[in-house]
Amino acid sequence: MNIKTQYTLKKHLLLFTMLLCSIVWGQQKDADKPVTPHIRLKTDAKKDKISLRWAVDEPLAWQRANKTGFSLKRYVLARNGKVLTKPEEKDLGIFKAASENEWKEVVEKNDNAAIVAQSLFGDSFEVEMGEKQGKLEGVVSKSAEIEQRFAYALMAADLDFEVAKLAGWGYTDTDVKPNERYLYMVSTIQDGKSINILPVKGEALASIAATNELPKPLDFIGIFKDQTVTLSWEYLQLRETYTAYYVERAQEGTAFKELGDLPVMNMNDNDGRQTQGMVFVDSLKQNNAKFSYRIRGKTIFGDYGPYSDIVSGAGKKSMEATPRISELNIGEDENIALEWEFPKEAEKDIVSFELLHSETDAQNSYKTIKNKIPVTTRNLITKSLAPSNYYKIQAVGKGGDKRESFSVLAQPNDTTPPETPTGFKGKIDSLGVAHLEWKANTEKDLEGYHVFRGIQKGDELVRLTPQAITKNKFEDKVVLENLNSKVYYYITATDRRKNQSKPTIILELEKPDKVRPQAPVFTEYKLEDDGKITLHWLKSHSDDVASHQLYRQAKDSEDKSWKMIYETKEIKPDYVYTDKDVEVNKQYTYYMLAIDKSQLKSDKSQEMTLRSNSFEPQSILTNLSGSASKSKAQIELNWKISGDSVGEIIVYRQKGTEKPSLWGTLTGGQNFLEDKSIQVGNTYTYLLKPMLKNNQVAKTEKISIEY
Repeated sequence: MNIKTQYTLKKHLLLFTMLLCSIVWGQQKDADKPVTPHIRLKTDAKKDKISLRWAVDEPLAWQRANKTGFSLKRYVLARNGKVLTKPEEKDLGIFKAASENEWKEVVEKNDNAAIVAQSLFGDSFEVEMGEKQGKLEGVVSKSAEIEQRFAYALMAADLDFEVAKLAGWGYTDTDVKPNERYLYMVSTIQDGKSINILPVKGEALASIAATNELPKPLDFIGIFKDQTVTLSWEYLQLRETYTAYYVERAQEGTAFKELGDLPVMNMNDNDGRQTQGMVFVDSLKQNNAKFSYRIRGKTIFGDYGPYSDIVSGAGKKSMEATPRISELNIGEDENIALEWEFPKEAEKDIVSFELLHSETDAQNSYKTIKNKIPVTTRNLITKSLAPSNYYKIQAVGKGGDKRESFSVLAQPNDTTPPETPTGFKGKIDSLGVAHLEWKANTEKDLEGYHVFRGIQKGDELVRLTPQAITKNKFEDKVVLENLNSKVYYYITATDRRKNQSKPTIILELEKPDKVRPQAPVFTEYKLEDDGKITLHWLKSHSDDVASHQLYRQAKDSEDKSWKMIYETKEIKPDYVYTDKDVEVNKQYTYYMLAIDKSQLKSDKSQEMTLRSNSFEPQSILTNLSGSASKSKAQIELNWKISGDSVGEIIVYRQKGTEKPSLWGTLTGGQNFLEDKSIQVGNTYTYLLKPMLKNNQVAKTEKISIEY
């Protein structure tokens, strides 16, 4: 069979010159490794149908499978959201390529059908190019005839779903329901001879409930040059959706038209590398005329996606002449004079010159420091901006294109050091890391900074940085266990000519305290007669002590927790403290802590356990009573005295809520009193305090009388 195929193959070859470098859906072939063929199955769901497209991905297995045919089955896996216990199987039939007579009716009108038919039934499959187009060997010299049939057939089937169905590689299932989920399985039919070559099966899930709208092509851009435009767009993200793209063009004032009847396809995936973007180059009839472009993708099921964004532009004549710097002179004032050459006849193609500058001559490091230099100018004077100055002269074309000269180097003499860094500060953390920072210098030729350290005040500081550091901060590890409590730093700045600034002020940093203070020491105690406990102790011997704390535990109480009862930040040689909040005849345990300036606590001092005295005031005055005598206009009090140890009785009187005041002193043997200094309508309270001859404390008695 050879129906119009030579013409059709030539026509497709013009666009798909890299076809034989790839096979369907990106499957790669490596001649050095055994190939395991597979059946690739894809689905496309619509509202009322599911289309299927399959292909064998290895040439020899593809050829055998076309002869034996394919078996297609469908399984209902779920219905109404519930998985079926046993999938429902349906045999959708056996699929083979149509007969040659059926193909003859199609190939005269369909180029893709002609290619597939020739691949399947042709006696030979040779693609020839005219003499003006070169030889086919440049494309398929390393490909066998079966690979040519395989690659062209699958490419053509990808472009026309109806042709794929005619070849036995596609099917549309219309007996589908929206509440069901399906598994489709396509298998090759074994003939008993091809068991080691043919793949077994391909599978895919589908449901019409999972339909999605096709996406718009991504990142579509156009670069317009001299009578050409290069179009590019993102390919990799949508490679499973679109196998081909159609490019349309419109000149200003006209409608969009497709560029030919063949699409753009990616044929550059090879050796495991995937192409990120697609590129298409179109020639323009003329410059300075506006052209617009748009694209849309096509799926293997024959569906077109939405159009991309439109890109527009006009061709621009490229500039041919390039400036050349011919002379460079450095003055004593560091002024730099430049001269350059540029053809006089090329001035009509440019709008200006620009002066570019870089400190390193690295690619993409140049910046424009002077622009809009007149097209007739050929020299200028500029200032040195760095120790090393690289310059270029750039011509700016009327179409926006630019041509730049080779670079030249200018290095003025420099003996001026950088400014001394400012804002120098730092801190040593608890891990012994010194964090230093300062304000960054602004000199253009700054190389960096050097850091110096000393461990004793007055000693010469040693440089820590073998090379200049570029950041305006530095970290240094400090040994905290050394005897020195402080570390000293300063920094200098240096430029690229190794000129060094004066050092900063010396920064004195205190190392964090890691040594706990010594504990204070109890020296003596006293159990007071009234039950109080007085403690004496010596301060901690550590120099950085900030406070002392006294803790107590009540041994005879249910709550035996330790409580701090006293803290002092006064630093003196020794201390005395009387614990008044005690109960008589109770046992108490005490210990001391010292706290230093870094809030480090000492070990506990030795514990001291003491029992308070059991002394209680004696009750000497008993049966205290009183009355208000209206007839005598006085208040009378009476009491009894136990023993003869009372020396005198001191009486205090309180009128209403006033403060008590001394009323008088009675002899030790007196057992009554009469108070005539009273007023009607008041309450009088009397406090009688017996003073014993042995200086012990007696209980004070109290009574209130209303008059």
